[in-house]
Amino acid sequence: MAFCINCGQELAEGAKFCANCGKAVGVSQNGAKEERKTVYDGELHKCPNCGERLDSFVTTCPACGYELRGAKVTSYVNDLAQKLENVDTVEQKIDLIRNFYIPNTKEDIYEFFILATSNINAGGYDVEAWYAKLEQAYQKARLSFGHAPEFQYLSQLYNKAKKQQRVKSFTRTIKKSRLLQCLLIGAIGAVLMIIGFFGGSMSGDSDSPFYMVAMLGFFPILGALIHATQGEKNDKEEDE
Repeated sequence: MAFCINCGQELAEGAKFCANCGKAVGVSQNGAKEERKTVYDGELHKCPNCGERLDSFVTTCPACGYELRGAKVTSYVNDLAQKLENVDTVEQKIDLIRNFYIPNTKEDIYEFFILATSNINAGGYDVEAWYAKLEQAYQKARLSFGHAPEFQYLSQLYNKAKKQQRVKSFTRTIKKSRLLQCLLIGAIGAVLMIIGFFGGSMSGDSDSPFYMVAMLGFFPILGALIHATQGEKNDKEEDE
């Protein structure tokens, strides 16, 4: 396909003059025709059935209705998934996840994002590795997608995963610390007692159910003290 170097009009095959502006098709010093040519930056995706140009994330051709299956855009993600299935040890799987290169195309980033968040939601030994990779994918998605609707969806998945990460991290911290366990249990009891006594005094009724709530708050506090005492006893036995 050739174009006029003066006005950009498409030239008929074999034409010596532009039909639009009359400019002669130039000849360079080495004898070659000087023609304006179309240059495409990047790879174009076309329907294999009718040749229609396809936009990102299209699963059905808008021109002929052809369903696109086995798309190339998922090849990077499929490659990672297959490698993870073929390795045997936990260390190898985590190493594959951490060293996997996040692709640059929008389609590949989108597919990887779905894969990462799905594995995070499933839980398991490799969650931390997926969290680290998700952070990298999110930064690339921010640059690639901009304010596109697709990025808004990815942002929701990312924020949900980060919130889940914070909750799990807090839970692990509580499980590892007997002191924090006692403080948390005691705080629950103290809140119940404060609500109960305050509500009972405000009602002016000595038989108010709020006083029952205050009494219930006593048990968590007692449980926290017993838990702390038992912990000190176990620590002394271990030291001996």
